[in-house]
Amino acid sequence: MRYAESRMPRRRRSPWLLVSLLCGCVALTSAPSPVHAAPDKKALSKARKTFQRATELEQAGNYPAALGLFREVGEVKMTPQVRFHIAFCEAKLGKLVAALGGYELALADAASVGGGFQKEVQTAADDLRARIPKLVIRRGDSAAAARVELDGVALGEASMDTELPVDPGPHLVVATLGSAKKFSKTVKVAESEVQAVEIAFEGEATSATPTQAPARDSKEKGSDSSPSRVAPIVVGVVGVAALAASGVFFLLRESAIKDLDEACGPKRNQCPASSESTYDDAKRYNTFSQIALGVGVVGIGTAATLWMTAGPSESKSTTARVGFVPAAAGADAGASLRGIF
Repeated sequence: MRYAESRMPRRRRSPWLLVSLLCGCVALTSAPSPVHAAPDKKALSKARKTFQRATELEQAGNYPAALGLFREVGEVKMTPQVRFHIAFCEAKLGKLVAALGGYELALADAASVGGGFQKEVQTAADDLRARIPKLVIRRGDSAAAARVELDGVALGEASMDTELPVDPGPHLVVATLGSAKKFSKTVKVAESEVQAVEIAFEGEATSATPTQAPARDSKEKGSDSSPSRVAPIVVGVVGVAALAASGVFFLLRESAIKDLDEACGPKRNQCPASSESTYDDAKRYNTFSQIALGVGVVGIGTAATLWMTAGPSESKSTTARVGFVPAAAGADAGASLRGIF
């Protein structure tokens, strides 16, 4: 019924690519990829027995247990066959999006196994792709500047008005605007279904009722108020602090890379299994360094612009609020500085 693992081809690894962050200003670099030491014969023999047991559980319909065992085999040696079985179990458990990714990875190396296996993986991927439901999230007029999350994950502007693949079942869409306005809706989607959600805040038109006295107050204050220099100072401090943090993470990244070079040799072909955590640290430090660098560049640039356009501070009631938002317009991932001055 399923393809058993006939051989263990060498795992192919590609450099880890990072997405662009903070309005496209900073391009993230690739982190080095260590080469794992080949497992010994004892580990391979145990992995083959585990694979056989997992296959039996899969055929018996015990997909949770089979999935756990297949993942154990993948930790020893990941092959196209192992990826295929992991994806098959995930699909049976309703994790369709993750399963499709597994099929695609298995398909990339399926030719090394054989034409029959390649055809089976392609068929499974095509069938699953047609089953995956989609969710389209749109902004209403009142939610143009709202922060949007899907199942707790912040969405960038590029994800709006787009068919987002999701697993069948309930999904939570949340949007916030400031501290007082919140939109929340749970959407249940079935296989192959496409549903749309429009974000709109209730009572937008009647949330603020003007009165005569405040109108006169506002007019009088408007004639005497002038821009404050508090805002550029605050933003500038945030920018400098972010640049300092970027430098610290960069040094940590370089230290981790140096440890990898010492452990793996100049060609990185002798890496012990323990170097995996060092490699993960290098990736994390690289990400944090680039995020902090982007925040610093944006912060200092914004502070300089505000300083040149601001007048002397004359009103004690003038307030400035600056916030860091883990989302950037036009990107699936990133961060932004938002302020009210």
